[in-house]
Amino acid sequence: MFANWPDVRPFGIVPPAFGHWAEAFRPGPPPALTSNRYTKDYDEVKTVGALSSTDRPADRTTVAQFYAVSSPTFIFHSVARQLAQARGDSLSANARNLALISVATNDSLIASFWTKYYYNFWRPYNAIRASIDDANPKTAADSDFTPLIATPCFPSYPSNHASGSNAAAEALRRMYGAAGHSITLSNTIPGVGVVTLGYTSLEQICDDVDDARIYGGIHFRFDQQAGVGLGRGVATSIIKNNLKPIHGQR
Repeated sequence: MFANWPDVRPFGIVPPAFGHWAEAFRPGPPPALTSNRYTKDYDEVKTVGALSSTDRPADRTTVAQFYAVSSPTFIFHSVARQLAQARGDSLSANARNLALISVATNDSLIASFWTKYYYNFWRPYNAIRASIDDANPKTAADSDFTPLIATPCFPSYPSNHASGSNAAAEALRRMYGAAGHSITLSNTIPGVGVVTLGYTSLEQICDDVDDARIYGGIHFRFDQQAGVGLGRGVATSIIKNNLKPIHGQR
């Protein structure tokens, strides 16, 4: 799915004459299947991300389910509205800030999808069920592995939720500061009902996004970390080069 996204035209980044613009933000390759890093992250998601896991704390189950139904746009537009209201900015300042957040999120997702299809790395679902094919004697296959949440039908590395969320969070950090906030996020989880989470910093939200994908069983930890760097890099470029405020404007 979404194999066309690498060709979506970005809103805030000017593509070069040759090559794909996302190359400038592409993280290095995922760890080798025989590496200690891969083995560690494989064991983590296998242990805490299975539907039947007894090692996943109840709050991480809730977080995984919450962010499975909450996109980066849904999450961080809600955050932006709360922070804007708390500070009391002008209408024009709020419009600019929301535009930059949206552009950073969108362009980071384009770059993330491009990177996904560049590396074409397998998901934990496939890796754990077929680890006999990874040439790593330290990874034990589980042909019955089923993740807590449904695995998306596109490559794993890097995480889109991490990319989009950290792009938005980086933009917000530059606008409103990293912490000292009072943020409430609410959404309805099918079969559970309305769930509300509270945060005082942007980093706490991003940390929960990372945990959600691992405890949900659909991403490796290194997928998340690669997405963090990609999202922050794209957002930094967007903020520096788009919709610069008039001197003295806030």
